[in-house]
Amino acid sequence: MGLFGGAAKKRFVGIDLGSSGIKAVELLNEKGRARLMTYGYSQSRSGENLFSPLERPKEAADLLVKVCKQAGIGPVKAVAALPMASVFSAVISVPREKDEKHLKEAINVQVRKLTPMPLEEMITYSTFIDPWKHMPKAKDASKPSDAPSADHVRVLVTGTAKSMVQKYLEVFKLAKVELQAIDTEAFALIRSLVGKDKGTVLILDVGHTQTNLSIVDKGVPFLNRSMHVGGAVVTDQIASQLGISVDQAEQMKHDLGTSAAPGAEGGSTAFLDSLIQPILHEIRYAFDLYARMELTESKRVEKIILTGGSSHLPQIDVALSRALNLNVYRGDPWARVVVPEALRSVLDEVGPRLSVAVGLAMREID
Repeated sequence: MGLFGGAAKKRFVGIDLGSSGIKAVELLNEKGRARLMTYGYSQSRSGENLFSPLERPKEAADLLVKVCKQAGIGPVKAVAALPMASVFSAVISVPREKDEKHLKEAINVQVRKLTPMPLEEMITYSTFIDPWKHMPKAKDASKPSDAPSADHVRVLVTGTAKSMVQKYLEVFKLAKVELQAIDTEAFALIRSLVGKDKGTVLILDVGHTQTNLSIVDKGVPFLNRSMHVGGAVVTDQIASQLGISVDQAEQMKHDLGTSAAPGAEGGSTAFLDSLIQPILHEIRYAFDLYARMELTESKRVEKIILTGGSSHLPQIDVALSRALNLNVYRGDPWARVVVPEALRSVLDEVGPRLSVAVGLAMREID
């Protein structure tokens, strides 16, 4: 059963479908503040063959039912997130128009030039970074040359293939869970980890097999990238170098992550190179892309927020901070959620893997 009671109409569920497991979080809207009701997750054992929930919808649906049942999540509406690798995202600039119809037409003209498939085969959503209605021209001569023009409006366009959305609908239909909305992982992480912070940050979500990067400025994800590397490479490295099984290596990795002292040096850091080096390469490439983007006001990332199931790895935050000369913080998805203090230590341990699910559940509360 849930950790707290509460009216069903005020309860919101975020469900994160991933290849390494399913995570679900239920929050209560308590006078505009999120309160944790319950949570649950599945986790694949080391050595198991991971699968995409969208490739095997029946198995994914059965697993989703099991997670919800064990967590005590009742028949309430849920919000899911599309995997970052399958989401098209672009920031464009279009002339301001007098009405929404002409503005939408102008957006579609630009998007057709950028999308990887015909626009008719996609579902897209536009988020206005600047107010779209006509505004008086700015009189401030000191305004940066790359700042938004009074004659144009910046728009964040996200989208995915209709066939991808259909697969999501199939999984939730089989699980008999009503899908209220489909969001993006980037926006979910912004809600749970960034909140109202208007600075320029990089959210680094390190999972078991996938690592996602989002550069966020004033709450808008200007740049999103995904790479096929995660904590699993560290497990394989430990198993290979020490001649132990994958299960033993996974346990050793977990023990190192929970026992390593902050700032300590040791042999455990050597195992991280196979993970940290490709991540550093991708981060530097993302920083370069972001600095050259024409529609951003800030050109430099101020800090990194680390999250994901593999963010607990020992010294990963220290190694990234030293290599990039930036402050690196482990994100706390419970920072904007009321949680029972008696469970704080447990929640701190599982929090990183639940960051997306928490942000999805917060969608209708923010």
